[in-house]
Amino acid sequence: MNPIMTVKDLCLWYGSHQALKNITIDIPEKSITALIGPSGCGKSTFLKTLNRMNDLVPDVKITGDVRYRGEDIFDAAQDVNELRREVGMVFQSYNLFAHKTLLDNVTLGPRRIRKISKSEAEAEAMKLLAKVGVDSQAHKMPAQLSGGQQQRVAIARALANDPQVLL
Repeated sequence: MNPIMTVKDLCLWYGSHQALKNITIDIPEKSITALIGPSGCGKSTFLKTLNRMNDLVPDVKITGDVRYRGEDIFDAAQDVNELRREVGMVFQSYNLFAHKTLLDNVTLGPRRIRKISKSEAEAEAMKLLAKVGVDSQAHKMPAQLSGGQQQRVAIARALANDPQVLL
């Protein structure tokens, strides 16, 4: 099976602290890959590197090669917004928009990023909310749900942008 992502000799430093050291891995398309390790070993740092979320962190230095579908994700010509749409991420600590309903939380990305109509975005969102088991609560605010239900909404929100990879 062809890799959708390839990583070779990836190193990352936060200032003088090296958080990742010589990571090399091929991630096959249409597969599930698990990263297992103790707290603080770099799992989240590695995942954030795959969709360039570490670009937003000051004093980060990255070396090595990371490719998505054969293209260098650190190339200056890389459209970072498109990369992040295709390589979605659900954070361990997620932030739903508290002032928006669950439905609005899930439709925001497709409407702004994929440029689809409100009605099409809402239809897709309802299907995703049904998949994660909270469609009957689509018009509630996030604070009205349990933490586990909110996490499922965060997953639906990530899937709404139709990513090719979900971290």
